Amino acid sequence: MSVYDFDRKGFLSSYVYAHRVKVLGVYAGQFDECGKLSEQAQSLVVNSKVKESEKSKICSLLFAERTLRGCQAAIRLCEIGMVQEAQVLTRTALETMFHSSALLVKPEIVDDIVLNDDHEARKFADSILKDVSKDEVSQDDKDYLEALRERSKGKQFSVYDSAKIANMSRKYAVEYRFLSAMAGHATIRSLDRSLAPEGSGYAFYIGPSVDQLELTLSIVAHCLEQCVYILKFLMRDLK
Repeated sequence: MSVYDFDRKGFLSSYVYAHRVKVLGVYAGQFDECGKLSEQAQSLVVNSKVKESEKSKICSLLFAERTLRGCQAAIRLCEIGMVQEAQVLTRTALETMFHSSALLVKPEIVDDIVLNDDHEARKFADSILKDVSKDEVSQDDKDYLEALRERSKGKQFSVYDSAKIANMSRKYAVEYRFLSAMAGHATIRSLDRSLAPEGSGYAFYIGPSVDQLELTLSIVAHCLEQCVYILKFLMRDLK
């Protein structure tokens, strides 16, 4: 499929699969490493049992499973040249990995994570009731949002809090903050991927890229390694 097809369809073009063949050859080592770790984690998830486990371990398992899916999606996006989009999902995978890891260290924080959900729900209800026209909100929806807002004030508990508990402050500072600046947030720096050096200046570029591919796959691999560790730990206790 030609580059002209990409110009017409963007990343929905079959052109990205020609790019995939190329990068899977050039970066075979890193893709293979991520693939093996993913298979290992997948097998552990599929064979996990949670029926008689305590709440904190169930939540840790579910956060680990979200981590695995996030990493798998990031790998797929890296294959077709959407590295920056892969970084967004890798950042989310780190978030769920921090929570999952922290729950192993300090199971009682499950209540703090629940309270943070209430905190976020209250913010959501406040925002809708404040910023959306009354004509757009039915009385039933308004009653629901009012109840949501009054149910609990909640308490903020961030992924940074979980990273500290899990003794992963360095990973948060280096990997998570990097992905936030380069992809997860709408920063000026995140726009660099749409520019390519040309002569003494830059030209607009849109298309499959390998920019920061190796770095992104290395973070995905670190995330998957921790995911495997979590799942092995839980398998011991979830029987």
